[in-house]
Amino acid sequence: MNRLATLLGMLVFTTSVSANQLQSAEEAAIKNNQAAKKSQSRVDALYDEHREALQDYRLTRAEIEQLQVYNRQLREIVGNQNAEIVSLKDQIEQIEYTQRGIMPLMERMLKGLEQFVSLDLPFLPQERSERITNLQALLLSADTTVSEKFRRVMEAYQIELEYGRTIETYRDKLETGELVDFLRLGRVAFYYVSLDGDSAYVWSKKSQGWEQLDDGYVRSLQKGIQVARKQAAPSLLELNVPVAKMVANKSVASAGENK
Repeated sequence: MNRLATLLGMLVFTTSVSANQLQSAEEAAIKNNQAAKKSQSRVDALYDEHREALQDYRLTRAEIEQLQVYNRQLREIVGNQNAEIVSLKDQIEQIEYTQRGIMPLMERMLKGLEQFVSLDLPFLPQERSERITNLQALLLSADTTVSEKFRRVMEAYQIELEYGRTIETYRDKLETGELVDFLRLGRVAFYYVSLDGDSAYVWSKKSQGWEQLDDGYVRSLQKGIQVARKQAAPSLLELNVPVAKMVANKSVASAGENK
């Protein structure tokens, strides 16, 4: 009986000890899990910090590379600008030197043009005179660049050049006040016909005056005026063409778009 009681006591004691050990083990496991969670959380936090730091490093390195490229480009730009500054200084010096030479040149060109117009056939006298007068004022203008002045002078020369290759008619008054129709065939001949068609004249360079033509030329001149106005097709006209040495009074002139 005593032995049985002893055995029961030992069993109760063993059971109690096992329960305590199991509880302790469970508590230890819980603590280990909590510690593991804390450790994992710390590991995750460190990983995130490392990843963010790596990302920041990569971004910073990319910015540095971009800045290096930008700085290199800036150095090249500054170098090119310095070269352009030197080139511009040289060009400015050359322009100043060129201006000193081109201004007298344009003045001589304008005087030559003025003399040429005065010796030429007297067509469009007011228009051509005003063009030269305006150019003379333009050369003295401080608000106009030298290049623009030169362009305008060359434009005037081009206009005068075109006169020699075209046929033209216009209505204007003579010095006497009579209104007539003028006809210019290039620079070969210059005529006018009265509006009533009763008389026709040709400009004589030899006498520097108008010489009356025979009545037979009036019809040809009127036809030439129609051609110049694009009211008739180009055709051959029998006209009196003055020459330096009058070998013959009659010649055949072609009245077309260009002469």
